[in-house]
Amino acid sequence: MNLRASLGMAIAFSTLIASTSFAQVDPGVRGGLQNTGGGLQAQGKKIPHPPLISPNPVTGATVNDNEKVSFFEGINRAGQLESTCDQCAMVTDGSPAVTNPINGLKEADPIFPQFTTNSNGLGARHNADQCFACHAQPQLGGAGGFLVPNPVDVARNGPAAAKPPENPQFNLIPHRFGKQNIVPSFQQQFGPIREVRFLFQVDANGNFLHDINGQLIPDGGVHQLWVVTGIQNDPTIPGCALVQPDFQKQVAQNNVAFRIPLSMSGLGLIDSIQDREILAHQDATKDQRAELGIAGHPNRSGNDGTITRFGWKAQNKSITMFAGEAYNVEMGITNELFPQAKEEDPNCNGPEKPEPNDVTRTAKNDSFNQAFDNPLHILADWMQFQILMRFTDAPQPDPHPSASAVRGGQLFGSIGCAFCHTPTMQTAPTLLSPVLQNRPVNLFSDLLVHDMGQGLADGVTQGLAGGREFRTTPLWGVGQRIFFLHDGRTNDIVQAVNLHDSLGSEAHNVIKAFAKLPVSDRQAIIDFLRSL
Repeated sequence: MNLRASLGMAIAFSTLIASTSFAQVDPGVRGGLQNTGGGLQAQGKKIPHPPLISPNPVTGATVNDNEKVSFFEGINRAGQLESTCDQCAMVTDGSPAVTNPINGLKEADPIFPQFTTNSNGLGARHNADQCFACHAQPQLGGAGGFLVPNPVDVARNGPAAAKPPENPQFNLIPHRFGKQNIVPSFQQQFGPIREVRFLFQVDANGNFLHDINGQLIPDGGVHQLWVVTGIQNDPTIPGCALVQPDFQKQVAQNNVAFRIPLSMSGLGLIDSIQDREILAHQDATKDQRAELGIAGHPNRSGNDGTITRFGWKAQNKSITMFAGEAYNVEMGITNELFPQAKEEDPNCNGPEKPEPNDVTRTAKNDSFNQAFDNPLHILADWMQFQILMRFTDAPQPDPHPSASAVRGGQLFGSIGCAFCHTPTMQTAPTLLSPVLQNRPVNLFSDLLVHDMGQGLADGVTQGLAGGREFRTTPLWGVGQRIFFLHDGRTNDIVQAVNLHDSLGSEAHNVIKAFAKLPVSDRQAIIDFLRSL
């Protein structure tokens, strides 16, 4: 039996246990989908903006005026709908204003997702065409969720024309502006937004490549889902004939690993935690963790050796790195951090498209919202994104948790869950932004990577995180997530908990203790998780 087959059996076995042995149930998305981005969009209402970070609970410090203005400019930039041609945006580059075709008025806060391009640089290969397409649950800047697939119809005919919200990778993004993409089977209409990595390298025909010893060559990189072939709003690339990778062949060859979007909320707080804080928490519980078989270790930067902490495998050092990488990897937009395009076919990039495309502004005027002497427009989009993330508030728990949820919080710690999902850390004592410094961060993560066993292995190594290792995902906001685990394989939080127990998983003894609890106690822990 090969490794991938054994992994599949482990998953199936864990799923069977989850469905037959436990009587607790997932109460569902906290607040219900009607209170999330997808539900609001279906009613033609605006999805809530990312919340500005709350005052520092220790010092009372708040964001200063410049930080606040940059935060809101970051929202405008992250909401931009990208066109491929550098001069093809329908309205002025970077403008938050979109013309409503119904009444001809400019709207500073259009119904999302937008239907009018107001930025440029979309790559010939990409996964999305605007940041919030993958970060809209339960508000803009959150995790992956659902969006209406026909925003143009909504804009023209009002909310009644809206189709039910769905995975934007099912129809909206692959076909927007006439793109002729084939949607692979793993992008389901009401399923999770999935990014694809190949485990091993393949040639143009999708066949495995081998080294001189006949061994498969590891890959692990992202392979963008969509190409711009057929796009109708870029006259500069009429000869583009790019084709998508044969994803179905790679699925058949067990050569794919999936990732779903993580929330951007509260990342500035995590960015402000010192390495010594992370290591102190690890050291403080090392004996208790060892008794339960819990190890864990930091992923680290290959340059300076400091702890990396963002992404499913803690592969990114900072939110600045995350912003630049996501702009390039997910949208194909080159920038100062990632200056080369993934796809450089000149027939699909146009003769006037500069690379890198998104850079610090040096224009002499503001005709394209890029004047050097306009403080809001100097920074590149990817730098504005990191300011948005830096000052986006952390997810907030239910202010009125049930008695069961309160009791579940106590049980959560007593059976060992908190040894990995550390409830609270502290930011650095001194920072240039007082609102961020020396304040608690209720993230419910140790920011370490752990061996999660064969059942959750994805076979991808990133830095010091091996193919079975993942960062402890912060649990704040988990109560409002739709899909769980790195690949979104379940929307049932009970099943997500039990899938932590697979062959070789460090969570085995904790999940074993969970399984021995009375049904009411197990339900209390589930209720606690949904209250976060």
